[in-house]
Amino acid sequence: MSDVARAAGVSAATVSRALRGEPGVSEATRRYVTEVAKRMQYAIARDASSLAGGRKYAVAVLTADVGRGDLLAGAESALRGAGYDVLLYVLRDDDSRARFFEGLPPLGRRVDGVLALSVGFSADERQALDALDVPVVAVRPDDLRDALRLAAGHVAGLGHREVALVLAEDVDESCEELLVAEGLHVRPEWTLWSSSTVAGGEQVADALLDGDRLPTAVICSAGEVALGVFLRLRRDGRGVPEDVSIVSLDGPELARAVGITAVEGAWRERGEHAVARLLAAVREEPRPASQEGSAGGAREERSPSVHLVVRGSTGPVTITP
Repeated sequence: MSDVARAAGVSAATVSRALRGEPGVSEATRRYVTEVAKRMQYAIARDASSLAGGRKYAVAVLTADVGRGDLLAGAESALRGAGYDVLLYVLRDDDSRARFFEGLPPLGRRVDGVLALSVGFSADERQALDALDVPVVAVRPDDLRDALRLAAGHVAGLGHREVALVLAEDVDESCEELLVAEGLHVRPEWTLWSSSTVAGGEQVADALLDGDRLPTAVICSAGEVALGVFLRLRRDGRGVPEDVSIVSLDGPELARAVGITAVEGAWRERGEHAVARLLAAVREEPRPASQEGSAGGAREERSPSVHLVVRGSTGPVTITP
């Protein structure tokens, strides 16, 4: 450690605090010391630091959807940068969620905190997390309605009126009201549910192609579904956006790569910010009253500001004479 301190031009105490993610070190200094330590192939002896500070230097990260790549990547990068191991739990369905909560009690002895990324919890599940006696920070699931308003306004502004709405399997159809408010029409057979996968999107496109006519635009709640719809329509010889415009309510990398218009938020930055709040709680640093958690103990991040990124999958409606 003394060699790293000399190379970085700081004290050994500063090196120790920087590499352990402790307070009292600026972010610029922390990054600089970390880079010097990497060049010198120096690593903290994790067992010794845990004995000294009572830390495990591990955080449990819970997510319901690994497709939300930017959010998870931002959180994981920030945790590893602060010297923490990541224990990832994917609560994709009822079975995986049940298994996780059944085996939950020992987790508190293995981690310093829990970070929940866009996972909704029941009152009993929240109570079980609180019983771990470690800090819990929850990044609240994003508000689908805010994203849908943006998407609906976009396609309406392009002249579309007949629109299909493709929702995740756990979303109810009340979202149709927002489309109606924008002057859009959704036929009963154009409200569809799908798993959040490319294959699910292809199945949705098959259902639309089997109808007597296609909508002029399709709004999908998941980027993977939008990609599946896009690929299937193209294979059928349909033009996107010439025949059908496609909008996603989120923007995973694959959807971006093929140019799908999407509603996006600053998800990577939000993951990093959530980690900063969690580690502050682990270190027992005071936080402003405006950041106090809601009932149940978990501190919740506010929904990000969302914005529409227009790409090549949407265009003006083509009216056939």
